[in-house]
Amino acid sequence: MRTNPFAAVILAVAALAAPVNAHAWVVVRAAPVYYAPRPVVVVAPVPVYVAPAPVYLPPQPPPSLLTTKLPLGTNISTLPNGCNSMTVNGQPYYQCGVNWMKAFGGPTGIYFSVVPPP
Repeated sequence: MRTNPFAAVILAVAALAAPVNAHAWVVVRAAPVYYAPRPVVVVAPVPVYVAPAPVYLPPQPPPSLLTTKLPLGTNISTLPNGCNSMTVNGQPYYQCGVNWMKAFGGPTGIYFSVVPPP
């Protein structure tokens, strides 16, 4: 049973206003005390990540030399890997497989053109 705080104050004032030889008991209840519930420790499982097995790819071989004969006058911007540089009659040539190439300068830079064998 809860005691109204205003009723407790009225009873206390009435007790003080009573004659001195009168006996009165004033019961004042304190506000209820609430206790917080005990903390609960929850241990959650640690998330585990299982990675798939790594995939290893074999190393890729370098691009092979040109093995097909290109038409004369074909222009390419870079030489394939493995081309041999040679100087024939004072002119630089590049032998790339079965193709012979010569460097030329153009408006966008150097390009290589397929030429007949020297």
